[in-house]
Amino acid sequence: MSTSSKRIIVGAVVAGCLTAAGCTTIRETQPAQTAREQIMMSRAADLASVKIEPNVPKDNAIFVDATNFTSDATARTGYAIARITAQLLSEGYHIVGSADAADTIAEVSTGALSIDQSDTLFGLPSTPIPIPLSGTLTTPEVAIYKKAKRTGVAKFLVSFYSAKTGALQDVVGPVYGFSHFDRYSLFGFGWKHSNLLPPEALAAKQGEDPAQKTGE
Repeated sequence: MSTSSKRIIVGAVVAGCLTAAGCTTIRETQPAQTAREQIMMSRAADLASVKIEPNVPKDNAIFVDATNFTSDATARTGYAIARITAQLLSEGYHIVGSADAADTIAEVSTGALSIDQSDTLFGLPSTPIPIPLSGTLTTPEVAIYKKAKRTGVAKFLVSFYSAKTGALQDVVGPVYGFSHFDRYSLFGFGWKHSNLLPPEALAAKQGEDPAQKTGE
């Protein structure tokens, strides 16, 4: 075997070992979006919806018109509309199922309901290396410091107008909600920061009893 052939084989073995050691990917769930991504968007919707406090008489029956509320995922659209409706109910309004039975139409629309991401790396990124006769192998990432930021963004607008005359009664928004899930690592030590779960949900995730924790 020639020297050049030996070098090619050794290089392929080394690159293969590096790839196997550093490029394992764990899929959190099989749908198109992970549970965390779904929670990020729904949490942003929660934080935007609580800001909807219309100046409309409390005894008005309201029909929620979601015709202009569009998103590229049915599940997140449905939750956001339900969250806005729940907010109006918590404000003391009556929700009806048709415009004919309503005093006020609440026309809801969305300007954003998605996730932004940004990554910062100080170190060596993963690099594809072409290996003759073996295809392309990718070296593992070597991070001295890494920051991966994920931000859920919700932007809603709600226009309230008379169901009988069409006269404007109030406009709320745009209102914004932001969720975040950020990961950091330094020399192999990692930590994270997020606002995705309220205290009671976080306690449930960790297997704690919120009532016992608060002494109730």
